[in-house]
Amino acid sequence: DMDPFECRLNFLSLLEKLNATQYSIYKVATYAVRHRNLAEDLYSCLLEQLDKASINARVNIVCVLDAILEISNKARFKGYQDLTRQDLARIIETVVPNNAKGNVNIGSTRKILDNWRRHNYFDSSAIDIVEKPLLDREAAAASSQIASEGGFSKEDMLRRMEEDRERHKRFREEVWIRPAGEPIDAEFQQLWESTEPLVPETDYEVMMLQNMLRLPHYAW
Repeated sequence: DMDPFECRLNFLSLLEKLNATQYSIYKVATYAVRHRNLAEDLYSCLLEQLDKASINARVNIVCVLDAILEISNKARFKGYQDLTRQDLARIIETVVPNNAKGNVNIGSTRKILDNWRRHNYFDSSAIDIVEKPLLDREAAAASSQIASEGGFSKEDMLRRMEEDRERHKRFREEVWIRPAGEPIDAEFQQLWESTEPLVPETDYEVMMLQNMLRLPHYAW
């Protein structure tokens, strides 16, 4: 086994070089799972870097944590999951601080929380608790007439948009992968519960319009 001090230094070095690409994220995550006998040490390194990182880099680090949980789950190792569970609120508050700059991380963080909920890494109630402030802030931002850029330059915003696209690639791919052993109607139930109630006053008109566009020669 590698010396714990050396392993920790190597992991910190990987975290410092981390970027938004899937290759970089999985390289760090794979290292953490490969040396899972030192999970507590490496997890503390991750939290240490999370506290020091820029707003943008914090999303990359929580993406690493997401990848660690994914790989650990396949390896049937629960150590990182147990460690994360006790710090869930702290992690989310650090990634999405309650200020204008923190608001830019809400979307990416919610995608990660949705992924954790879908894979049952943590109790849904625990995820709901840490997600609620994000939902409230997202709703407040959406209702605001003035969009805040949080002090970011145009170049920062463009770079951030590009990095978000890179980070979200895996989520777009994973959304079609269902957890093993789930009930046969689980996907239907998830879609059913997330569908808003029918509003007869408007929805029927929209449905009819869509039908007419799709089959204009049918006697609707």
